[in-house]
Amino acid sequence: MKITDDIVRALQGCVESLGSKSALAMKANVNVETIGRYLSKQTKTIADDTWDQIYPVLKPYLPKSFDMDKNNDFSNGKGLMLTSDQKILLDAFAELPENLKKKKLLEITELAKTEILKKKNSD
Repeated sequence: MKITDDIVRALQGCVESLGSKSALAMKANVNVETIGRYLSKQTKTIADDTWDQIYPVLKPYLPKSFDMDKNNDFSNGKGLMLTSDQKILLDAFAELPENLKKKKLLEITELAKTEILKKKNSD
């Protein structure tokens, strides 16, 4: 789930209502540090399994117009499964300036092509 301003406001409201980040973490059965990262937007997404735990607690604090499908940015309705490393890479990549993104994307593409050729030649 993409962390939007609506989600951050809901987290803040829930923390205020429950009294602490620790109380929210206990109620949702997630790590308190994870709640802190979401509140400070140190990460841009919430893992599906974590969202499944947090959503029932946050639901009363989300706007009535909150649309989970819109915030997921998934057109097929099935979601997108990424490993932790892939999520870290995407978050880090998103922070780069556009010119550096293009440069690094070209570098990674060339590295991948080289690896593909190596595999084909070894078969």
